[in-house]
Amino acid sequence: MAFILNFAHDHIDPLLLILNEYVSMCEGGWEPTVVLHTTSNWTSTMHRYMRQRTYCYRKGASINIRVDIHDKSVGTGLSMKHKRILQEELDNHDFFVYHEDDIIFKYSHLVGYLNETKALHELNPDGELRTSVIGFQRYRRLMRSNVHSAFHEKDIFEQELMEEMPDFIPICIKNSPYILVRGNTHQAIWAFTRGQLKMLQEKCHFLEHVQPSREFMSSYLVFDHKTNYCAMNKLIPGERLQTFNIWHYYQQRHVSWTPVFRADENVRAGYQYQTTGAPSNAPECWKPIIERTRAEQAADHPVEKNATAPASRV
Repeated sequence: MAFILNFAHDHIDPLLLILNEYVSMCEGGWEPTVVLHTTSNWTSTMHRYMRQRTYCYRKGASINIRVDIHDKSVGTGLSMKHKRILQEELDNHDFFVYHEDDIIFKYSHLVGYLNETKALHELNPDGELRTSVIGFQRYRRLMRSNVHSAFHEKDIFEQELMEEMPDFIPICIKNSPYILVRGNTHQAIWAFTRGQLKMLQEKCHFLEHVQPSREFMSSYLVFDHKTNYCAMNKLIPGERLQTFNIWHYYQQRHVSWTPVFRADENVRAGYQYQTTGAPSNAPECWKPIIERTRAEQAADHPVEKNATAPASRV
C-alpha cells in the first residue's frame, strides 16, 4: 500500500511518473493500492482519466486508487493523515510506502529494498532490523533546455546532483560494507514491510506518532536519535548508492552541486564523497571495493611510462 502526499494538481507531472511505476508493480505480480492524500476535489472526469491511465493488463483492470480529500485549511497537517489508514490496513498488505508526490519511487526501488532488507536480516537475525533500515538519498536532475546543443560524456555524469549533503560513514556489518548516513537524513519517503511497522510500533509508537510536518513524518521520526523517536540507523549498501538514489522531481531551494556519480565513485574508492583524495578511513571490509574501484579509475586515466603514480592508501 502506498500513501502519496499530493496537495493539489500542480504536481501532476511527477505524479503520473509515480503512478506509471505502480502500474509496473501490478504487471509484475503485485497488487498495489495507492492512497492519494489531497486537498483537490476530484471530478468524475478526473477519476476516469486516472482509471484509464493506470490500466494493468495482468489483472484486467486499473490499479486501486483511493482519494483521501481534506480541506485546504489542513496545511502541512495533510502529511499526518495517512496514519489512520495505515493502522486500519496494517494486516491487509505486506509492504507500505509513504512519499511526497515529487519523489519518484520506482519498481526497482521496491525490489532493491526487499532484497537488501532480507540481506540485512540474514547478517544479524537477532536484531539488526530493530536498529537499522535501508534508506534513500535524494537527487535532483538538471533538465536540458536545448536538446540540439552539444552534450558530452562529462555532462551526463554531472546531470544528477545530490539534494542533501549528509555525513557518509563507511562501516562493516559482519564483513559486509554499508554506508551509515548521519546528519541530514531527510529523504521525503519511508518504506517498511508489515513486520517492520509492527516492530516500530513496539519501539516508538510509529503508527500513532504524528506532527504537522512533511520532514518529520517522512524522515525525522524514523532516523532522529531523540527521546520518543525511532532512532533507526539509515543504511545504504556499500555498492548500491546509485540503486537507492531517488529522484526529487522539483529541486529544493538550497541546492548542492555534488554530482551523484562522483559521490558514488569517491565512496567506492575510499574517499570522502565530497572531496576526491580525502580518505574516508573505511574499515577492512571495504578494501576489495576500494582496490577494484581505484584500479578501474586508473584504467580510465593511464599513467605515462616515465611518470610516477601516487601511492594509494586504503
